[in-house]
Amino acid sequence: KQDLIVSDSEDRSIRVWDVSKRVGVQTFRREGDRFWILAAHRSQSLLAAGHDSGMFVFKLERERPASTHGAANKLYYVRGRELFCHDYSRTLNGSTGVDVPIASLRRVGNQAQTDGIGSSPRFLTYNQHNPTEGNVLVCSEVDGGCYELIT
Repeated sequence: KQDLIVSDSEDRSIRVWDVSKRVGVQTFRREGDRFWILAAHRSQSLLAAGHDSGMFVFKLERERPASTHGAANKLYYVRGRELFCHDYSRTLNGSTGVDVPIASLRRVGNQAQTDGIGSSPRFLTYNQHNPTEGNVLVCSEVDGGCYELIT
């Protein structure tokens, strides 16, 4: 678990701060409304925010890792800052499937300071049109959106 502080402001933003690293890890904005009140769930990654025209509840972190199916019984997924391939056709010590590390993912933008909230990839796309190369596109919403092509 991380030590976080969540703040709201009249500049129409909610900011999430990592206390141990003293950096902001995520910002939420709602252009038409100002935020007035925040409430966090004790055991889940949920945050409720009240604004001028109502309220909404959202999650601070993804519960499932970004993943995509590849060719020939392979599943690509992200764990931490690594891209892995789970190969269902291989066996190791009697168990079906082997996790194979593919690449280390680079840290981008302001999130390079921390592995905090919002820094994980949002989705993966496998290039089904050229299965011999095994290209995976790793997409994130850091700094307005970025991607990394793993070949």
